Amino acid sequence: MTAVSEPRSYEFSTEDPDLAYEMICSRYTDSTIRVSGHREQFRLRVRGTDTDLFTLERMRQTVAFHTSTSPSGALFVARANEGRCEVATPERAVRFGAGETVLIDPERPLEVLLDDVDYDVVRLDLAATAQLAADASGLDAADVRFRLSRPVSDGRARHWRAVTEHVRREVLGNDEIAASPLARAEAFRLLATALIHTFPNTALEALEDPAHPGPGVGEPAVVRRAIEYIEGHAGEPIDVADIAAAAGIGPRGLQHAFRRHRDTTPRDQLRTTRLDRAHRDLQDGDPGHGDTVSGIAHRWGFTHLGRFTAAYRDRFGVAPSETLRR
Repeated sequence: MTAVSEPRSYEFSTEDPDLAYEMICSRYTDSTIRVSGHREQFRLRVRGTDTDLFTLERMRQTVAFHTSTSPSGALFVARANEGRCEVATPERAVRFGAGETVLIDPERPLEVLLDDVDYDVVRLDLAATAQLAADASGLDAADVRFRLSRPVSDGRARHWRAVTEHVRREVLGNDEIAASPLARAEAFRLLATALIHTFPNTALEALEDPAHPGPGVGEPAVVRRAIEYIEGHAGEPIDVADIAAAAGIGPRGLQHAFRRHRDTTPRDQLRTTRLDRAHRDLQDGDPGHGDTVSGIAHRWGFTHLGRFTAAYRDRFGVAPSETLRR
């Protein structure tokens, strides 16, 4: 089960580079820091929202600030709004400025220069993201690798920005939605899936390689056990690994079994089940007693009302609001 801790908002501001150093080491990884220019002009402000599996943060820093860091062990995506950024591993270097987005290598030491910058950062748990990538691609999680890189295309970069803004505004920015464990798990899945499809990694290479061998064969009984588990736990923040464990098969075998016997995937089956449960609740709902489309959608893990409405209409032929009014 992809349990995601409750969000915690934070803010940090200092004019002291030494305090900034302590904060960076405590929140990110061991680092050494050098400030270029006049120390009395140094300013740092950080604010964001934190969970155990993902963080959305904005940082504003004056003057040039150079850090040498140990491997972070987490996935960081940085998007510059102002200023100049340079990030280098022992193998490669990337320079980026306003409007550009970069994935930071989680497993190599870094040399980082931030020069009078304002930038947004998204942190994702490496192990949980790698497992999601493994479930989708058929690789072992240990074989999923990410590296310092830019998005694979402008279109996917735009998608990444849209997903992060959705999570920032519609999930973390809404106390009712943010309080839902299911919504938090879905927010993590959205961010992790977008990252996997936006930046170069071994799972994306496998997914887009037509010659990549598929996972092993599953039996119909395995699919039936998986369906039973989905039906019984659709209201919980479960993922493919949970479904596979309940069915008694590995995630790769389960993916193949669903494709072969149901022409779908376990995740799509879970989504369909949640749509059906939302449909039932809309049928039973009463607007006069406070039932709303958005409230029922959020109950079943659909955090984007527009996408929920489109999926609902596609499945049931009517808008969810029409079902609720009947």
